[in-house]
Amino acid sequence: MLRKIHAYHIGVILLGCLLLISISLPLITTEPPVQPFLYKDNGELLSIPPLHPSQDHLLGTDRNGKDLLYALIEGAKYTIIFAGVVTLSRMIISLVAGLLFKRLFMNSWFGGLLQGFQYVPQSLIALLILSPLLFYELRTESVLSYNETLLIQLIVLVATGVFPLGKIIAETAQSLSRYEYVTCAKHMGASSIQIIMRHIFPHLLPRLFVICGRQFAQVLTLMLHLAIYHLFIGGIMISSGQEHDQFNNYNTLSNEWTGLISMYHRELMLDPFVIMFPVTAYTLLILSVNVMTKSLEKTVSKRLFYY
Repeated sequence: MLRKIHAYHIGVILLGCLLLISISLPLITTEPPVQPFLYKDNGELLSIPPLHPSQDHLLGTDRNGKDLLYALIEGAKYTIIFAGVVTLSRMIISLVAGLLFKRLFMNSWFGGLLQGFQYVPQSLIALLILSPLLFYELRTESVLSYNETLLIQLIVLVATGVFPLGKIIAETAQSLSRYEYVTCAKHMGASSIQIIMRHIFPHLLPRLFVICGRQFAQVLTLMLHLAIYHLFIGGIMISSGQEHDQFNNYNTLSNEWTGLISMYHRELMLDPFVIMFPVTAYTLLILSVNVMTKSLEKTVSKRLFYY
């Protein structure tokens, strides 16, 4: 029985548990109060944030006194769910487009155009589209609500990956359509829809799971690239870092992990533990997704499906 348990199943269970804990945490407890100062019992000042890991704060606090453990657990659901929704939306749209418009994707002119866009980073395209919409002046407020910001970010991140992914699916379907059983089905009068549903899609489905895992890791990386430029998932809260607004502080509203990494990057030379915990959590998430995808790819390859 243990031999049948792959790294893919273990990864799914761990991600599911993390997601469940992240969703249920705000329901069963409240966020620890911000502690701008830490005093002894006699009233003497003991320390100021960021507070190092202790019994009261297992991962410590940031420079504002926010508990890092609570922020990481709360932000996990936004990181995983948003990346999952973007990945699933990409897969559905690209699958339908790649199968129904296979000839268009295989066209030399259109395929060459998409090939050229592969050299343009998706993060650059998303950055150019989202920056004018999400950034605002320090003395004003964002014109978009939290839900509107999420919707726009979702649409842009899905759109940037649909065409390259559609080309991959169309090429895979094209290679499957060259098999003899598909050719025989055509000669026997099967329609295009019948060929897709009965002969191509069943053999394409295992490959889609592997592609989905790769896309999930790609979306997580794309989210980090955007966060480097202060484009946080869910929106940005801009505040003044010094008097006369000489420097701006960019804060994430959802505590999602890539936003925390970008928000705390200045602590690397001051108090490294503040940023190391979000970096470690994000790294382990990427690593687990890659291990799951690799395990699934090996399983599919054993069934004579090569990618």
